[in-house]
Amino acid sequence: MRVFFVAALFSLLFGAGPAMAQPSGPSGNAEPKGWRLGVGAGSRFAPSYVGDDAYRLSLLPSIQVKYGDRFFASIENGVGYNIVNSDGFRTGPIARIRFGRDENGSQPFAIAGDATTDLIGLGDVGATAELGGFFEYKINSFTAGLEARKGANGHKGAVIDASLRYGGRSFVFGPPLIYSFGPRVTVVDNNYHSTYFDVDASQSIASGLPIFDANGGIHSYGFGATFILPITRDDKLSAVIAAGYDRLAGDAAISPLVQQRGSRDQISTGLFFSYWF
Repeated sequence: MRVFFVAALFSLLFGAGPAMAQPSGPSGNAEPKGWRLGVGAGSRFAPSYVGDDAYRLSLLPSIQVKYGDRFFASIENGVGYNIVNSDGFRTGPIARIRFGRDENGSQPFAIAGDATTDLIGLGDVGATAELGGFFEYKINSFTAGLEARKGANGHKGAVIDASLRYGGRSFVFGPPLIYSFGPRVTVVDNNYHSTYFDVDASQSIASGLPIFDANGGIHSYGFGATFILPITRDDKLSAVIAAGYDRLAGDAAISPLVQQRGSRDQISTGLFFSYWF
């Protein structure tokens, strides 16, 4: 019955659109002490690159590691440590990986959708390790979050993510559905926007796009939602459904790559299953 509910909910969200990662602890209870390992897999439907109007479906592995309510590590949420985690306040360092972008449009985990040719002539963008810190404050059902990171390689730019989420639990369908949703905005500097949206003279000749010099500012704003459903009563197996809509802004929105070959509107959906040891 629970598996059927997961499938039905995913079908509903896939049509409605939107994606974002979120908190831990499937049932919403306090995190168990000691080390925990979560393994699983899932699918994600998203634009081929940030700014594209064509989408690809990818099958992705999911590995998560936690130590009590302090340390966490995963591809989705990065590697971080809660220096402070009490009275609704959480803060500490964080590191994330932003995967690269190949001009030939290749994506190693893609299982459906054509490789884009939009990027030919613009060159590859390498993977980036982003280092920084996060701040989160929860009061009643609302959680405000702020995260600032700087690229140590790759784009070498600064990224600030801010969000406000409303969350809770619902038993209307039987299983305790954990939900969280709300607005979000991303601000970046010149280095970040230049890496992904600049078109210099040589790139213009190779790609056919006009020369463009991107400056920093608001990168995007949008809305994200996450739903977590424990499938087994011991919370070891759970499903996570994420959906999101973001609209590119500033120089990202007016770049020729987006204006001539893509779209400001970016939608993503995903479904993951994880088993915790």
